[in-house]
Amino acid sequence: MSATQPADDAGVDDGAGTADGAQSAGAPLAVAAIDLGATSGRVMLGVADHGRIELIQAHRFENRLVKRNGHLCWDAGALWAEIRQGLADAHDLALVRGLEGLSSIGVDSWAVDYALVGPDAVGADGAAVTGSGELLGEVIAYRDRRTDGVAESFAQQVPRERQYALTGIAQQPFNTLYQLIADDRLTDLAPGSTLLMVPDLVGYLLTGQRRTERTNASTTGMLAVDGTGWSEELLAAAGVGPGLLAPLISPGERLGTVQPLLAGELGIGEVPVIAVGSHDTASAVLAVPAAEDAHPVAYISSGTWSLIGLELGAPVATPAALEAGFTNEGGIDDTTRFLKNVAGMWLVSESIRQWEDEGARVDLEDLLAAAALMPANRFRIDPTDPSFLAPGRMADRVTLAARPLDGEDERPRTPAQLVRCILESLAETYRDELHTACRLARMPLPERLHVVGGGSRNALLNQLTADALSIEVVAGPMEATALGNVALQVRSLGGVPSDDGTLRDLIRQSVPLERYRPTSSRA
Repeated sequence: MSATQPADDAGVDDGAGTADGAQSAGAPLAVAAIDLGATSGRVMLGVADHGRIELIQAHRFENRLVKRNGHLCWDAGALWAEIRQGLADAHDLALVRGLEGLSSIGVDSWAVDYALVGPDAVGADGAAVTGSGELLGEVIAYRDRRTDGVAESFAQQVPRERQYALTGIAQQPFNTLYQLIADDRLTDLAPGSTLLMVPDLVGYLLTGQRRTERTNASTTGMLAVDGTGWSEELLAAAGVGPGLLAPLISPGERLGTVQPLLAGELGIGEVPVIAVGSHDTASAVLAVPAAEDAHPVAYISSGTWSLIGLELGAPVATPAALEAGFTNEGGIDDTTRFLKNVAGMWLVSESIRQWEDEGARVDLEDLLAAAALMPANRFRIDPTDPSFLAPGRMADRVTLAARPLDGEDERPRTPAQLVRCILESLAETYRDELHTACRLARMPLPERLHVVGGGSRNALLNQLTADALSIEVVAGPMEATALGNVALQVRSLGGVPSDDGTLRDLIRQSVPLERYRPTSSRA
């Protein structure tokens, strides 16, 4: 797979200002958000008009792991084909709505995984043909076993505490740094080859430009904790040449434009491609509809897993934060996402999978309604227990792990009881982790917690969380990642002012929000 379309002066804006092609004040804008998840992807059309954003799904597709050359990999070729289809569909949707087509494109995805791209070919005139580099091998997935033991081995060379002080990133076995140490392709790379994170690969295929967006770079375990550049100490210790890494680009800057031949093939025109928060959680946190005077902003990006933390102005890279399992990831506008990844609705969804495999018909909404009617505070589990990480017979494992709170030797007996146990345990985990985050950051507990993503629809869990924390929980938006992606594009195009708080004002005007007050504080 390669991007062989030559580009006409498609470069990166040197400044951190808005992208070219700003629209006149008040004119509606249509932009495309390419949003790639580890199980599915989609291209969303975002239409900004009269101070609101409307999201319309243009194309959705599966993203499945494949086994190739002994590794678990992502099918990059299939993803690229689906993305091209999605962009054409989004353009057509914009035309149907009476707009002139797409004004820009932004890309976000999961973190840590990367592609290796060879040097651009040399044309007949002796100049490099922009965007002609070939994909070198597969895009190996973070779930692959090649990094087993690498983190522990590397810690003998650079201690965990030193790594954390340099990057602020919790040491997970799948961090990009450890993947590179385990990557046997690096010794044979031709000069001019480049590592590109997954969304940066898509940006390269669109524009021919090789850059690494900062929020995704921050997850690699190689970016300096202040976000200004790569950690030379860690790269040297890992044997990674600095020339392998593409120059950094910040969210809101223009990467380039869609290359002419590709633009013609898709019928979308030479549209600007704007660097957004390409780590999907960075875009999701941008879509937290917090008030401008909320400091710090507390959030949960809630889905299969829950990312709970604070939006801060600076990292907290202390030994205590390391031991507590918190990480410092880059956010939009030089913010820091100080967060921890904890269990989410995985426990419920896997339990439902078991019950359905056993022949039961389970409706999630009905199950949650039944759980809400169950007596409170009968059982607890530790949702962070590693024994819950693997799939398979989750309901049985939760039942065995559940401890009764009344001292009796009893277990949850019905699905509703089990789900009530899971959700109450999750709410208490959220409480404990948010209190820990505030203690580590030396911040008071905020007045409210924002829940975004698919989990924002879980009314029972939201209420339990409000009760556990004794603060208000604000739920929504559900489509936070795509909404954050679109909102930053709109600002970069001049569709809204660049003042602090403007984007979140836009988010609040665009989506309905649900508020949950602690039961004890209700009138």
